[in-house]
This record gives sequence, C-alpha cells and structure tokens, in this order.
Amino acid sequence: MSASPLPDSGLALLTRLPSARGMLAFNITARHLNLVRAAQELGITQGALSRQIKALEDHLGVRLFERHARGLAFTQEGELLYDFTRRGFETLGAGIGRLTLRAERQTLVLSVARSFALRVLIPRLAEFTQAHPHIHLNLDIHRYFADIATSGVDVSIRLGAGDWQDCRVTRLTRDRIVSVCAPSLQAQLGDPVLRARVPLLRNVERDYPMHWNAGIGDARIDFNDSASMLAAAEAGMGVAVSRTSLVADAERRGKLVRPTDHDTRDGLDYYAVCTENAYRKPSVQAFCAWVSTAIGRSNPVTPPSPHNPR
Repeated sequence: MSASPLPDSGLALLTRLPSARGMLAFNITARHLNLVRAAQELGITQGALSRQIKALEDHLGVRLFERHARGLAFTQEGELLYDFTRRGFETLGAGIGRLTLRAERQTLVLSVARSFALRVLIPRLAEFTQAHPHIHLNLDIHRYFADIATSGVDVSIRLGAGDWQDCRVTRLTRDRIVSVCAPSLQAQLGDPVLRARVPLLRNVERDYPMHWNAGIGDARIDFNDSASMLAAAEAGMGVAVSRTSLVADAERRGKLVRPTDHDTRDGLDYYAVCTENAYRKPSVQAFCAWVSTAIGRSNPVTPPSPHNPR
C-alpha cells in the first residue's frame, strides 16, 4: 500500500523548513547569546557554529543576530524565531519523554492480604508511585494466598511464619496481639456492669487468644476479616483483638486505644514474598526495598508488655 502524497501545503512547508541541525544550533546560540558557550554545549568549533548560523540566515533570508564585542544580540526576526524554536523544542522534548516513559513502563502485580492492604499498605502507596512513576501497579486484594509461581503475581504480601520454600522472603512486621477499642468505649470498661455489656469483636478466621477479655460479657459479633472488624471497633461497637501492625495507624490518630496492656505473640508476621525469578525485575527490587523501609518506619517493633514478655 503506497503512502498518501503530502498535500500541497505540506510540500511547501518541507521546502521552506531549514535543517533540524541548523535550528538546534540557532536555539542553543539564542539561549546563550554567546558563540563560545553555545559551541561548547554543541561540542563543535566556534567556526563550525558560525557557518551553521550563516547557512540558516541564508536559508531564511533574514539576519538573526547582531554581532557585538561582548557577544550577540537578537534582531527582531531572531527574537521572533527563538520564541518559536524554544517552544517547539520543549514540546518535542516532552513528547519524546512521554514515549520513552511509556516504553520503559513496567507492570508490577501485587497480591496483598485484604486487611493489610486497607489498614497498612494503601495509605502509604502514594509515596511509592510518586518515586516510581514508570511502574504500573496492579493490586490483587485477596483473603487467601496467591500461587506466586503460577498466578502471574510478582510479589505477595501475606501473613505467616516466613518459611515459604524457594522464595525470597522479606519480613515487614513484628506483630504482637493486642486488644483495642474506641476511646469512647474505654470508660465503660472500668465499670463491671457496663463492661459485661460490651461485645467482643472476633475475626472467625483468625481467632486470637482472648484470655485477657474474660471480664467482657458473652456478647460476640463475628467477622470474616480484620479490616471490617477494626472498622467496627473504631465505630465503638466493641473490643477487638488484632495485630499491632493493623491498628498502629488508628492508634496514632487516636481512633483506637488499648484498654489493657496485656499482649502476646502468635509467631506470625507479614512478609513480602516473591520468586527468585521475579526478583530479577527492577520493579520488584524497587518495591521490596521500599516496602520494607516504609512499613518498618511506620510500624516499629512493639515491645512486649511486662505481663507477656515472650
């Protein structure tokens, strides 16, 4: 299939356009208004630059610079041309930059436990995306482990003991198990009568030890994930038992408090897990380096209480 011929206006423009090299030489010379500095930037001799400027002037039929002992000065035509070439090269540079960015864009597929995603990761992700605008994130929020060897996931953030075989594993938290409630509920817990009416909020899929809540009544509200359970706790619906990493932000904001200083360990933490093959990708290396620092900075290790030193 033959290319369509240029319209007459396009042919006329081509015959009038000077060389791109000459236009670039003019643009840089106009920016400096000094032949010596412009020639140094272009990596050519001053004589070669002068010849390029002269060829451009001959092509256009106008003088572009007045030459003085201290350097160059624009003619009216030169100043007008510089206004157009400056904007033209800036637009061209921006366009090429966007094409290059698109060509270099990398996709990073993250499989993240739902509660960790909502309570810990997502509030911090803007820091990563701003630092790595060329990485396109694809978040797969789940309640169960993704098979990172077959699912196409690059990095999986999951709760466990860190003993996944044939994987690169990065610990993100060192959790303790604590009880939390809304500040408005804390005063009720000091009154035995009122305390007996406070429900215990329970994640049925993660039933942590609750021996320190023996004074709370028999009422229970069951959930199937920690994110919704903790949202209920923040709303003052009851006392929840959860991991320190999931409640740390809410504690800092004063939305949750600990009604008791009892805590314990269950031996599980959140980890970033990927295959060795996936770790060869620059986007995976960048994310793993960032997430371990960001989560560690925002969720420092919580020391055990004196009641539960383990």
